[in-house]
Amino acid sequence: MEERELISRCQKNDIEAFERLILTYEKKIYNLCFYMLKNTEDAKDASQEVSLKIYRAIDKFKGESKFSTWIYRITYNTCMDYIKRRKDELSFDDIINSEGHLSNKVENIIENRELQHDIKRCILRLSNDFRTIIILRDISGLSYQEIADILNIEVGTVKSRLNRARESLRNELIKCGIVRGC
Repeated sequence: MEERELISRCQKNDIEAFERLILTYEKKIYNLCFYMLKNTEDAKDASQEVSLKIYRAIDKFKGESKFSTWIYRITYNTCMDYIKRRKDELSFDDIINSEGHLSNKVENIIENRELQHDIKRCILRLSNDFRTIIILRDISGLSYQEIADILNIEVGTVKSRLNRARESLRNELIKCGIVRGC
């Protein structure tokens, strides 16, 4: 069944259609939540909250943007709310011990589990803005325009922020001894 048809059925309160639709996005939602919130429990909670928000608001989706962009925007906003509400920052040990997952795109490239762990740790050290843009572009593969729509910024800002984020990640990777500096 096509995504548009599932959305239409969801807007008519078809629970089965909603379950099928959310299954398509649940891993992507969780991955974004994990990288923004830095631990599995918060990521699971936020993912559930995102699903509820999507269910409650699906009738408001008008198709003016891609459905995936709409979902990423809800996910991003939900995570930002979590970050604002969080009273205690996680320790770095909490981040290292958590059971996060890189997307399939990255996992296929990086086969060594220790290296995966080190790269995740470096990504998690980035500021929220840099981490988010790296995840949306380099891990999730979204276009510059989709990212601009999700973050409510200009495409030029996306490009410049992505360049700074990649440079920051490169510096983290050098510090950790994962790559050599020039």
